[in-house]
Amino acid sequence: MADLFREVDEVMRQERIEKFWSENKAYIIGVILGTILLTGLISGYRSWNSSVKEKQTAALIAMQESPEYPGNILNAEELPMRAGLRGIALLQAAGTFLDQDKTEDALTLYQRVSQDKELPGELQDLGTLMSVRLQIDRGDQDGQSLLDQLIPLVSNLQSPWVHHARIEAALITADKLGDYSTAL
Repeated sequence: MADLFREVDEVMRQERIEKFWSENKAYIIGVILGTILLTGLISGYRSWNSSVKEKQTAALIAMQESPEYPGNILNAEELPMRAGLRGIALLQAAGTFLDQDKTEDALTLYQRVSQDKELPGELQDLGTLMSVRLQIDRGDQDGQSLLDQLIPLVSNLQSPWVHHARIEAALITADKLGDYSTAL
């Protein structure tokens, strides 16, 4: 008797599975094909993205190995690379200009970095900070205009450069504006 119940139960289970399959086979096959297609698309995007990164990095290395470096980056209207890599290229070229005691060229690049809205915020903030640092010793900049450049950076608590900006603001307040109590 138990065998009979088992067989009936098995037949009923088989019928439910067949009914479920006949009602939902299009959805099941669609989900499987969709998963395969999505996996292929993600893999294709990653491959393409890696290829673009490799080409742009090779272009940056070629620019840096050029005899005209860093002037070639200073004179380039646009650098053919993504924003993050472009920001690094500009900052690195500006640093090279500083090593060569060409502060005006470095200042130009730092200002370019600070004004490029496509760059990541951290790189823009560094460009702003470095351009203010280079302008401190110039006679054509008053202290208030330098502080005005630093205000967005000083008030951005998420920036990794906020503490450096606060130190620069204190130095400008004390040295350029002569307000030692506010600087402290």
